[in-house]
Order: sequence, then C-alpha cells, then structure tokens
Amino acid sequence: MEKYFSSALFEWRRMESFRAERSRCKRYVYGEQWYDKIYDGSQWITEDALIRRQGQIPLKNNILRRILRNVVGLYRSQYKVPLLTAKSLGLSKEEMRTKNQNRRKLFLENHMEELAPRLLEEFLIAGLVAVKIEDGHILPVTPDNFFFHSDGYDPRGRDIDLIGEIHSVSFATLMEKFCRSADDYRRLSEIYDSSGGAGSSCRILEVWHKDIRVFGLLHDEENAALKITPMADILSSMAKGEEDKVSTGKVSSFVRRGWRRLWFANDGTLLRESGDYESHPYVFKAYPFLDGEIHSYISDIIDQQRYVNRLITLYDFIMKSSAKGVLLFPDDSLPRGMDLQEVADQWSRFNGVIPYHAKPGVPMPTQVSGNAANIGITELLKIQMQMLEDISGVSPTLQGKLVANSTSGTLFAQQNEAAQTSLLDVIRSFTDFLSSVADKTPC
Repeated sequence: MEKYFSSALFEWRRMESFRAERSRCKRYVYGEQWYDKIYDGSQWITEDALIRRQGQIPLKNNILRRILRNVVGLYRSQYKVPLLTAKSLGLSKEEMRTKNQNRRKLFLENHMEELAPRLLEEFLIAGLVAVKIEDGHILPVTPDNFFFHSDGYDPRGRDIDLIGEIHSVSFATLMEKFCRSADDYRRLSEIYDSSGGAGSSCRILEVWHKDIRVFGLLHDEENAALKITPMADILSSMAKGEEDKVSTGKVSSFVRRGWRRLWFANDGTLLRESGDYESHPYVFKAYPFLDGEIHSYISDIIDQQRYVNRLITLYDFIMKSSAKGVLLFPDDSLPRGMDLQEVADQWSRFNGVIPYHAKPGVPMPTQVSGNAANIGITELLKIQMQMLEDISGVSPTLQGKLVANSTSGTLFAQQNEAAQTSLLDVIRSFTDFLSSVADKTPC
C-alpha cells in the first residue's frame, strides 16, 4: 500500500503551483492586493513594504470583489435545480417525475440555494470546485486539500484513476474514527505523539484508487456451490503444494473493476482499507482544463486590477508632491518681535493678521499653489476600467446601469442579454457541475 501513499503525496505536491495561484487570487479578491513579492536589489519583499519604505501609502480600489458579486448575483437570479427532461436517458414521464422530485428534495435538504453560490465563488477564484457525496450529504471540499491524477485530459474527469483529499482532524476525532482496541489507541498515540493537546490537529489522507483484480470462480463439489476467491490466494495455495484443495481445471478466472478506499496516517501507516465500490464519492470541475491546466476567471483580470492600483497610488504621490498654499515670506520683511513660526501661526488662522513693512527692493510675501501635473493618469484609468469590463464581461448594463437616460426597456433587455454572453461559458460550466452532483447522488 506504500505506493498508493506515495502516489497520493506526489499528486498533491504536483498541484502546489495551483494552490499558490489560488491563494494569490483569493488575496486579491478580498483586498490584500499589494503582497506580491518583488526583488529590490538585495532581498525579496512585498510591494506593500517597498511602497511604505518610500514614505507612501499603498492605495487600492477593489474592483475584483465588485465583479465577483455581480457574477454571483447574476447566477443567484437564475438559480434553479438541474432537472431531467422527458427525453433524457429515455425515461418515462413517471420515472422522470420521481427522479426530479428526489433531486429537489436532495438540493433542499443540503441547502444548495445557499451552498451553490459559495461553490461558484470558489470556482471563479480558483478555477476548481469539488464536493464529496456521502449518505446523501453534499460536502464541500477545499481545493487546497484536494488532489487527483488523470492519465488523459478529459474535462469531465472520467479518466482519473486516483483521487482524494487531506483531512485535518482533532486527536479525539481521529480516535473515534479509527480506534477499535487498546492496540489501536497505542499505535495511533505513537504516530501522533505530539497531537494530543487541545487545539492541535492530526493529518490523515483519504485515497481512492481504481482497482482491477483477478478472481477465480471455484466449483465446490462437496457443497455443490461456486466460490469466488482472489486469484492471488489460489496461486498461493498451488505454490504451497495444495493442489488437492485447488484443481486448476476447476478454476475459471475473471476480472473485476472497482474503486478501493484507503486511509493513511501522516507517516504512511495504513489505518483502514475497504473496496469494491462502483465509483469514488467526489464530483469536481476544473476550468478550462485544457492540456490538464487550470486557469480561473479571476486570474484573467488581476493584471488590470494591479495597474489600477498603481495608477491611483501614483496619482496620490503626485498630488502630495505638489505645492499647496505655501507662503514665501522674505526674511527682510519680518516684523520686529516676530519670528517665522509666529507668521506661520497667523497664516494658518482664518482671521490672522501679519504686520508687513514693505522695503524697497524686497519682494512682498507670496503664496505658491501648484496643481498636480497632468500626465494622462485619468485617461489611463478610464482605459483600464474599460478593459476590466471587457475582459470580465461585467459591463455597466449587467450592473443595471443605463448607458443613456433615453434607453428603452426593450433595448436595455437586449443589451443585458448580450452582456451575459461573455459569462455564459463559465456559468454553464458550473451548472454542468451541479448536474453531475445531482447525477452522482442516488435518487
């Protein structure tokens, strides 16, 4: 069983780059948008630290969160339970009615009207969404703990041969699930010797792998019955010279395909094994899964968000660097008995009075005020905002904004329908995922 533990760890580690990208997209969506690492010539530091080192405040305008809310809101407005039609699977109307009633009950019991938008949010951020179905319960699985192996590139996930997840549970939960005797308790305590404290967690691996086993069909002449025995056991008996118990002429072999479930401790110790399942309990959707790669919806517009943040921070820097109401007061014009600090105090008062004695050849006090230089930042911001709308597909029409006050209701509806076309692919892909969830769950 060691090979399955090693394979599971290998597949989980192979998805390290995906988890790093998911974490980055999540940071950007929820406001931490200046924490990418850059090299300043001596070390790697965050962009936030570099900007603050220069005496500036890193500003941000979180557009990604607004875009995400609009897409999720659009889905909520169109949410419905994925139902079968009379033509699907060649079902009769009565069979279809029964299955659809069971689907409605399943989605209602699992509160899918609330869970589905949260899964969609994960799908948009990470590009991967997964659930586990056990005893009629639909349990969300975080992509950070999820792994799978595929020999091909089927976006439907029908070609995988290994799948599973990593669980972090308390020591008490671990004992409740896997402890059946005093020996089990002693063995688990040794493996997780540092995990008995309050608040600590124990990591276990749940691995499902496709199993192909050869069995022998034996004819038991004494009891006039057929016995199914693993071929490995039959060959072992023959190797030990027990041909009298097993006659090769009475063995008919066949292959049985199925899935086996393995539980491993964090050191590779096998905790439990069970097998002969028709399928694994997971349903997942990876987007777009071209050549096995995952690219999320949010990752497509992060660069525009970064550029917007840089522009508004640069604009703020220029405004701070511009002179605003600075008083130039010649030293020779200082009144007797007053210093520059007193002049500054009077200048800052709304009814302040500064005695001034004009002298020949000495310039009078002058206030200097300069506007920020116009280097096209406003135009660049407009361009980036337009690009965000174009790439994300969340146009002003989709947000319920009228392009013009004279826009008719019919034209607005047509524009709104056209705006949804760019989001149709990702929404339909997620809807297909929900349909797979309904198909996977016994009805």
